[in-house]
Amino acid sequence: MTDKKSSTRDAIIHLFDEQQLATLATMATDAPYCNLVAFTPSEDLRTIFFATPRTSTKYANLVNNPNVSLLIDSRTQSGTDPQAGMAVTALGSVVQDSSKDTEALKGMHAARHEQFRDFIFSPDCALVQVRVKRYILVSSLRDVITLEINS
Repeated sequence: MTDKKSSTRDAIIHLFDEQQLATLATMATDAPYCNLVAFTPSEDLRTIFFATPRTSTKYANLVNNPNVSLLIDSRTQSGTDPQAGMAVTALGSVVQDSSKDTEALKGMHAARHEQFRDFIFSPDCALVQVRVKRYILVSSLRDVITLEINS
């Protein structure tokens, strides 16, 4: 792994460690649709998890079009200096994973978001898995680095 790729991965991991919420963009029938979600990244950055009710508009959008983007940023840490901020966009698609590990993944997600434990394990809740294809990291308003994720 090149130094630039390694430092980009480290920056993304650091940002994910600091932030609990992401803006999820899905596609409704005629326009983009955004929601805040509590997210959990996998250690290898290949997957991002979040929970949502199966009865939500968000879930219906994901079923109709699995392509999504997630925006995670450091606005809360950068204060009033926009140059100090960092944002990463994760581009990917929702995968239907019927693995036996779903309960373990819910446990991992609940450990990161303890306040949502009951919701995460409720019968109506779906654990959504986004398989990330690419990260776009922006810092200092002008520095843009793309990190391709190989499946």
